[in-house]
Amino acid sequence: MATAGPLGPAVARGPSPGAVLAIQRRLDAFMAAATPTYHTPEGDAQVATPFRMRGGFPANEGSVVQPSDTGLRDVAKSVGLTTGEVTFIQTGRATPKQVQRLTQGLIDMGHLSSGGGGVALDARIRRMMFDHGIGMDCAGYVRQAFIASHPDASSAQWRAPANENLSGLTSRGFVRLRMADAQPGDIIVLKPPTSSDYGHTLIVRDVRTATDGDRERLQGVTDLTSGELAISSSPRLRVFELDSSWGSGGKADAGGVQRMTWCEDQVSGQWMFVVSDDVHGETRSLYNHDVEGVYRLAGRP
Repeated sequence: MATAGPLGPAVARGPSPGAVLAIQRRLDAFMAAATPTYHTPEGDAQVATPFRMRGGFPANEGSVVQPSDTGLRDVAKSVGLTTGEVTFIQTGRATPKQVQRLTQGLIDMGHLSSGGGGVALDARIRRMMFDHGIGMDCAGYVRQAFIASHPDASSAQWRAPANENLSGLTSRGFVRLRMADAQPGDIIVLKPPTSSDYGHTLIVRDVRTATDGDRERLQGVTDLTSGELAISSSPRLRVFELDSSWGSGGKADAGGVQRMTWCEDQVSGQWMFVVSDDVHGETRSLYNHDVEGVYRLAGRP
């Protein structure tokens, strides 16, 4: 059982294998809900929800992007969304269902650009969402994913969704653990890299010592740097599957809702991430942030 302390217990057993599988299934289902299929005259396309946070994007996310309200309120009304719900969507705190309803409404009302220029259908839907300020931020995603994956977690004390930044969790029903104790279903809170930056929040889908299969996959990724090769070859390599809505740098096609694989070289302390065979990188720490803490509900294994 996990018990409170400055950095949590020396050892946290973690959930049983059956509980882990249940948590993972629920996390998968929540991510699928936030990556819905949209219906267009050109066919169907599955699109992950873009990144969006209150006020557009901070300085470290590129130029501030303000949403277009052209026709948006009429579309929202036509699909039964209130003005307040639209504001919630544009501040990154709405439910996947609300995001889907508004996006599908925009498509149905002719707001999707044509396919001129050879831009793929899913990319155009994502661009339309981005331009109208439709998306989720990390805290909005992680809070909902945690609730979805722990349906019996009544002891968690949440702030109002619009104000929930997942800070101060030790005073709201959670215990703080070390990264070494992270298990599926735990929340990871990352510190801001600088005083002018934002922190980040994640939920753990899986964590394990690297298997032979993990190493083969990593070493088969195209164009690894020498640093990435060194990390992937480490004798002490830990693999994390982490879900969130990731920062986008102010770009429609970057970040947003996705599962990223992060690998920690426990010898050097360096990290690498892999999104796909041609999207990967090396960082000094997890997402170039220091870890503030790993959080699990008090009383849970």
